[in-house]
Amino acid sequence: MSKTIFEEKQRFNQWWLWLLIIGSFSFMIYKFIAKDDLIANLPPILILISVVVLFVLIKLKTRIDERGVHIKMFPFHIKTVTYKWEDIYSAETIKYNPLRDFGGWGIRISSKGKAFNVRGSNGIRIVTKSGDTRMIGTQKMSEAKQVIENFKSKIA
Repeated sequence: MSKTIFEEKQRFNQWWLWLLIIGSFSFMIYKFIAKDDLIANLPPILILISVVVLFVLIKLKTRIDERGVHIKMFPFHIKTVTYKWEDIYSAETIKYNPLRDFGGWGIRISSKGKAFNVRGSNGIRIVTKSGDTRMIGTQKMSEAKQVIENFKSKIA
């Protein structure tokens, strides 16, 4: 990674999340076997399988370069969303509380703006010139901070 480019890919890979999902799935399977009632248990099992597939697919990609800050949270974003430096009022790395500030992880909207995060409490906060605030979760806070500092002169 050069000094002027930041790239990060993140996934939902918290052990407690997968324990909860696998525990729920195991309970559904047990319930199905114990009652031998496929019709009653099929809808919740299909929903849980869909949730597992969704969590496996979700990937947050972040890139900071000479053009701006780019994010893509697949499968919700088909195309990369770009915040160009000339449209950004401020950009900084901060510690935040995902539960209190945004109601959790994922794509979240609150009075504090819109958040894209999959884990942790470190983020890149962008405020656009139009007044929109975006919080992008990061596990590489010091690297992101350094690259943002390199591009501060591009923020008009």
